[in-house]
Amino acid sequence: MWNDLSEIWKTAFEEAWISFRNGSIPIGAVIADENGNIILKDHNRGNEEGVINRNISHAEANAMRRLDTSVYNPRTLVLYSTMEPCPMCFGTAVMANLKHLRYAARDPHCGFVHIKDSDPYLRGKGLDYSFTDDETEFIQLTIQSYHELKFISMGARCDVLNEFRELKEEAVRVAEKLFENRELDNLAKTEESFGKVYDYILSLKE
Repeated sequence: MWNDLSEIWKTAFEEAWISFRNGSIPIGAVIADENGNIILKDHNRGNEEGVINRNISHAEANAMRRLDTSVYNPRTLVLYSTMEPCPMCFGTAVMANLKHLRYAARDPHCGFVHIKDSDPYLRGKGLDYSFTDDETEFIQLTIQSYHELKFISMGARCDVLNEFRELKEEAVRVAEKLFENRELDNLAKTEESFGKVYDYILSLKE
């Protein structure tokens, strides 16, 4: 339930909801210090006006680019993302010396955290990167599957959805149910808080 989440995860998902409302891939990110204080937050900006290169305007990268390393020691900070980082965001986190990462959902399509255990260079970094839990993964994959269903409805091919289905079929099933009446799109227009949306999606889980 929403009230059981930490403020960090609430903030990350609220950022993902901003992305959803803007028509971008719904992913949010937060950088916090070792005491859990939020330093930066951001979201995917792939569909926002004024973004020069939308293809690399990912939530995690957007936050990391704004981190002032003259003020903060990145090794002590924690990067939170609602989705497992892609190769670009994973590599940026590694090279930014962010040793700690938590992600709310695994990404079977382009998640790149798995490489940390197979690459000798990365093994030597001592990276503390880990997946959070089933509930947050269900929520993230539901809203992201819904986003993908929009593209399918416009005639686009979407292999991503099939990969999500293999990982967590119930999330895709709920997304399809919500998409029948465009429920999330309607909620996005009402300025509804993501807390209520989160609990509503969770209530549909079988």
